[in-house]
Amino acid sequence: EALRRGVAARPDIIKPNADELAELTGSHEPLRATQDARRRGARTVVASLGVDGLVAHTSEGLWRAVPPARVQGNPTGAGDSAVAGLLSGLVEHLPWPDRLARAVALSTATVLSPTAGEFDRTAYAELLERVAVTGEASAA
Repeated sequence: EALRRGVAARPDIIKPNADELAELTGSHEPLRATQDARRRGARTVVASLGVDGLVAHTSEGLWRAVPPARVQGNPTGAGDSAVAGLLSGLVEHLPWPDRLARAVALSTATVLSPTAGEFDRTAYAELLERVAVTGEASAA
């Protein structure tokens, strides 16, 4: 309910996980669900798909960012790390594909850290170069 009310307030960005997005929209298909969340008021929707990375639907385009490999570890804080990667990219005026690569690399490096709330800096640097981002900018 909180997400539903938040989206109605027309936020610039939301970053729900797949389950939260499905609960909001009724759709378990991420691309359809992100479109629906935008119709409901969110200007940008970046959905966490767990080990499958992120999907982003923005006014500038639609992208998917996937880590280079599935990793095992502690997922505590991975979503927060993804948000940190997105926001730092926003502050630095990076294009969306670079923001998404940063978010996926940082989130994955967080899973690899043995301590919740930390990330493996070496893994982050290596992952950042290998995150696959696909999609395209819109013609608008």
